[in-house]
Amino acid sequence: MFAAKKRFSGLLIMLAIIMILAACNSGTGSGTTEPTAAGSESTTSSTETNTDSSGATRIYKSLSGDVEIPAEPKRIVTDMYVSDLLALGVKPVGSIKYYLENPFYADQVEGIENIGDRGAVSLEKVVALDPDLIITYSDKAEEIESYQKIAPTVVIPYGTFTNVEDEIRGFGELMNKSEEAEAWLKTYDERIEAARAKVKAVIKPEETFSILEVSDKSYYGYGDNFGRGGQAVYRALELTPLEITKKELMGDTQWKEISREVVGDYAGDHIFLTVGENNKNYQGDSIWQSLPAVKNNQVYELQEDRYWYFDPIAIQSQAEEFADMIVERAQQNRK
Repeated sequence: MFAAKKRFSGLLIMLAIIMILAACNSGTGSGTTEPTAAGSESTTSSTETNTDSSGATRIYKSLSGDVEIPAEPKRIVTDMYVSDLLALGVKPVGSIKYYLENPFYADQVEGIENIGDRGAVSLEKVVALDPDLIITYSDKAEEIESYQKIAPTVVIPYGTFTNVEDEIRGFGELMNKSEEAEAWLKTYDERIEAARAKVKAVIKPEETFSILEVSDKSYYGYGDNFGRGGQAVYRALELTPLEITKKELMGDTQWKEISREVVGDYAGDHIFLTVGENNKNYQGDSIWQSLPAVKNNQVYELQEDRYWYFDPIAIQSQAEEFADMIVERAQQNRK
């Protein structure tokens, strides 16, 4: 009887040891950590690495505060920043219709799901995509809070970056892909330098360029950071603006309405003119016809739905297109 009790006690001890070892293994090998609210601020160290690398996180210091994000996000949803991700070799799983229709990277968006359009994002579609990171330009607190409930959310307000270099490097930091960012910028610089060389061969340094848009009753003038090719014209190609453009349209104010009577004050030697379907081959009125750029056949029409885009990939391609337009027109005008 005593021997039986001894054997029974031994079995109990062995079972207890097995249970303790199993508990230790499950606690150290699962890679789980205490959950953190998506998008919330954190005072932890800049990087937290779990045993399971797929659960590793780090702290990104955004303009709206620290955000704990995946160290290597795999399923990104973004509204505006498709171009920046593609430039780094990252394909988001979802974006909005307007940016998926960008003609300058149309060959790269296959497989990216449409989550709605500007001002009409479907949260249901975002949830269905099961993102591990959301990147948005939204300034609406309610929308941002909704995103934060779905996944860690980084807010990059419109206008945060004012040039291609800072933008690509900023996303390189966010995505932990600084090497890829520098590689893309190296190619960008080479292509832009080639475009500048084309233009310099046919344009004198003192020749001025304006960016205008025609509407039913007036014109609009644009600066160097509000689409319509401004970044490509003034920043990439470094073409010369009018003094009034530098003074009125190249600071915090980037556009203004211009009456037909004073359009000559904003018209340079060359004009990039954004037009819609209803005013292609624009002829204008007598004031327009009197402008030197019109008389000298130095107006370049830009179709609005192509040149509203102002992301890094678009700017790179627009600069090359503008260089070709200028060279071709210069050759035509010599005949």
